[in-house]
Amino acid sequence: MYQVMIVEDEHWIRGAIAKMVEQMGSEYEVVAEVGNGEEALQMIYTVWPSIVITDIMMPIQDGLWLVREIHERRLPIITVIVTGYSEFEYARQALRYNVSDFLLKPVMEEELNKALQNACEGIAQFINLRQYFLSIQQFFDKITDMDPQSVFKEQADIVQQIIGTSTLQESEKMIVLKTFSGKFNDLIQGMEPSFTRMEIAQFKQEQVTQYFHTLTQHWIQYYNTIFNIDMRQLVRKACEFLHAHYAEELSITEMTNRFHISVSQFSLLFKKYTGQTFINYLTALRIQQAKLLLMEGNLRIYEIAELVGFNSLPHFNRVFKQNTGQSPNEYRKSMGV
Repeated sequence: MYQVMIVEDEHWIRGAIAKMVEQMGSEYEVVAEVGNGEEALQMIYTVWPSIVITDIMMPIQDGLWLVREIHERRLPIITVIVTGYSEFEYARQALRYNVSDFLLKPVMEEELNKALQNACEGIAQFINLRQYFLSIQQFFDKITDMDPQSVFKEQADIVQQIIGTSTLQESEKMIVLKTFSGKFNDLIQGMEPSFTRMEIAQFKQEQVTQYFHTLTQHWIQYYNTIFNIDMRQLVRKACEFLHAHYAEELSITEMTNRFHISVSQFSLLFKKYTGQTFINYLTALRIQQAKLLLMEGNLRIYEIAELVGFNSLPHFNRVFKQNTGQSPNEYRKSMGV
């Protein structure tokens, strides 16, 4: 199965593309829908899509910025750009970032299908790399739940697996190690902005091993200072805000601006104290509220979708089924409503 992320600030366009993708066949799964490049890059490290379909013009960070970041970070992702005629010359700049296809608005089903087929052919080049990226992500997903000894051990194990594997070329090993390094630096700098980023100087086992050991020491140092009572209070207030405003369009960027904290820091704190990512927590809250409304029986499905914060009915139906195993209608009938 190919995991697809849709990045588009217009809700109805985003929903329409997502619906078309899922109608292409069971081999495609829409794993995320986001509204700007910055949020998309954050989400990539959580859901690891195989394909990213992104609009070129968006607020905060646009599609050109996103495909450049994906290219420069050597992420194992195929990118497809959606653009209007008036934006096409600007979009052409993305050619230098190995974009797979350009789709003109309005997106036609036949053209989208062709672009997805082309993307699938390109994904083959990333098969070996992908498993290592996923291992790195799993490490960071649980880093706040591990004691220092476990963090050191798991980090060292991942580094040794990358260095010692025979399935990657030397240049590919360096790509994976630089991604591991970049994400670790992002994590530490997100907690402590004054931290000076470290770079891998040489690709020799001893130096690489020592480099990641030093990075881990910095993580442990800042970790022990940031997770305190004040931070617990911040997360508690964030959760209270979500319970009061879940029906509104919320993003992690808006939350971090509201609470004057970096995205990396907020993500770490939220996961540490709730056991869930921000997106998963908000989604679970919305689905729980939707269940309550479905049992009342006096509202249509599309009305419930809007009341709990979903901007498109297909997106609501898809997320509801992913979380409950049933469609909203099936859930309502199973409750005897």
